[in-house]
Amino acid sequence: MNKKILVTGATGNIAGFVIPQLLQAGATVHAYVRDTNKAAHLAEIGAKLFEGDFSNQEALNKAAEGVDSILAITPAGPDAVTQGEVVLKAALHSGSPYYVRLSAIGASQDAPTENGRLHFHTDQAVIKSGLTYTILRSHYFMQNLFANIETIATEGKVYLGMGDGELGIIDVRDIADSFVSLLLNEGHENKIYTPTGPESISFNEVAEIISQELSKPVAYVPTSIQAVGEAIIAAGWGEWGADVMMNYSKAYAEGWGNFTTDDVETMTGKKARNFRLFCQEVLVPALN
Repeated sequence: MNKKILVTGATGNIAGFVIPQLLQAGATVHAYVRDTNKAAHLAEIGAKLFEGDFSNQEALNKAAEGVDSILAITPAGPDAVTQGEVVLKAALHSGSPYYVRLSAIGASQDAPTENGRLHFHTDQAVIKSGLTYTILRSHYFMQNLFANIETIATEGKVYLGMGDGELGIIDVRDIADSFVSLLLNEGHENKIYTPTGPESISFNEVAEIISQELSKPVAYVPTSIQAVGEAIIAAGWGEWGADVMMNYSKAYAEGWGNFTTDDVETMTGKKARNFRLFCQEVLVPALN
């Protein structure tokens, strides 16, 4: 394997699973990071670090020089469109790399959240750019439950504002495996995938599985949409984040996320991990 691949958002959770697999396969990885001192672990395993943020066009252009592929992971936020444009410009400046991008579930002009609408704008820019692309509009991450890990440990409670809604939640490891497969193999060009887990389940079912695996009672406590916003503000994610999570919660409570796909298996050849396996391998070890 002799591919040269740029990964943005390289110190994030998804990239943390992607980069070691790419390096192990023999690829050269350009890791774009805010602070090289905080990314020393990536350099230690063989990634080449490039420092800059998503407002630094020059730094991104340098990171993208000579790459065959780009994995574009940008943070959610009100500046998402501008940040997406900077990465796309770097790709076009470098030539014609294969452009793989993490978008948002249900990204569209009429998505229920601003996050989905902003991601749709960037998706359209990528599609119109002339680059070969693959876009992943991933479902709700199982790892999002880490925001509840303290209350699970101390109270035996999961507080969320999604009512009785069922969601096709996905393990971040399956998203990462999908990206690795896309970047190392062919056959998925100019496609949009919506990867999910193998089952659509409610958070009552999630709490029951956690209870079984922890061997102690854990209950799901539905909260009001307003309480969701207050919790997001308290966590320091600001008004924009609060508004987005309130709207996502409302949509999920109304059944917007009640679906699954076989897209993980289509991309990787392996079935997506279910929540019980995630619980056994990731959540319970973090709680013990």
